[in-house]
Amino acid sequence: MTPPVQEPGEPWPIRRRAVLGGAAAIPFLLAFGGTLPAEAAVLPLPPVDDAMAGLAAFLVPGRDPFSVRQGRTSGSDGGVAAGAGPALRYVYDQAIPYPIVGRPFDLNLPGAAAVAAILNLVAVEVDPGSALGPFAASFANLAFTGKVEVFRRLEEPGLADGTPVRFFLDTMPTLAAFVSYSDAGVFDRATNRLTAIPVGWEISAYQGIGEGWNEFRGYYRGIDRVTD
Repeated sequence: MTPPVQEPGEPWPIRRRAVLGGAAAIPFLLAFGGTLPAEAAVLPLPPVDDAMAGLAAFLVPGRDPFSVRQGRTSGSDGGVAAGAGPALRYVYDQAIPYPIVGRPFDLNLPGAAAVAAILNLVAVEVDPGSALGPFAASFANLAFTGKVEVFRRLEEPGLADGTPVRFFLDTMPTLAAFVSYSDAGVFDRATNRLTAIPVGWEISAYQGIGEGWNEFRGYYRGIDRVTD
């Protein structure tokens, strides 16, 4: 089955899109206002961790299974190994503690759950087969080009413009790349110390925190002022 075709200039009405893929799509139906029998309502929704890992692999590919699945890898570790997925979940849960309500994303979900639901729903529309891949999140099952298409659709002019939703949609790629190169994945909040060398330091050849250089200590040749 081929994904729906968009006419040039036609916005994607996200609330009305058909979610395909059988049982694997049930969490997305629930998240977007669908109804299910009571016995099916216990399914977890949405698969946040896999969605965040798929996002991290998209921005900073590595040699992890998420990068391999998308067909874009690296010879070194990437965003997934850097712990960007859990860090993204934490940031979005802290930054968006209230449900996303209102057009076009009337999700009634807060934080990272809302981000994952949006990524997964659009992913199923880009490639219905992504709902049946090895990962719980459809977005994580997409090929790299499919993920590009997801963001192309999310960045269409007129989609949630002028709303807080537009702002957090725009943060997804930037924040995922930033967190992948940060020390968030190995930072212990209880002790305010790093538990290991951050992956971002290794892949960027960063030499670590500098405590200063001898030639910058004190005044050059004792000169501490300039006179006319």
